[in-house]
Amino acid sequence: MNTTYFMNLIQGNVFRTQTTPAIPTKYWLAVSSTLPTIGGTNVTEPSTSGTGYGRLELTSLSVPTNGVVSNTGVISYAESLTNWGVYPYYAVYDSQTGGNLLMFGALDASRTIEVSTVLMIKAGEITLTLANAA
Repeated sequence: MNTTYFMNLIQGNVFRTQTTPAIPTKYWLAVSSTLPTIGGTNVTEPSTSGTGYGRLELTSLSVPTNGVVSNTGVISYAESLTNWGVYPYYAVYDSQTGGNLLMFGALDASRTIEVSTVLMIKAGEITLTLANAA
């Protein structure tokens, strides 16, 4: 799912009607225990203080096919230092911390992250889609 912010960013830059901010050059993957909204809110990430969690830069993405891009390799987070909880969703940001929520979706299965767990996301599980409005 695309946020309203991201759709407006793309449209403005593609059609040159609003080119600030520019389309990002880096994208960061987060996990969320709550379902994000198209308004760019409701993301609940694990704490970054002493937990081992941090957003990961998306670097291995496929070429687009029918408006869809996916991760081409396994994505592995650092080993958890604490219990993070249950995470059924992913979110894509334009910054490693803070920033703007661009896209989000559900993981194939919820992940329960306990102490000493390495969260791994299979190749092809993150699908980023630009689609026609329904």
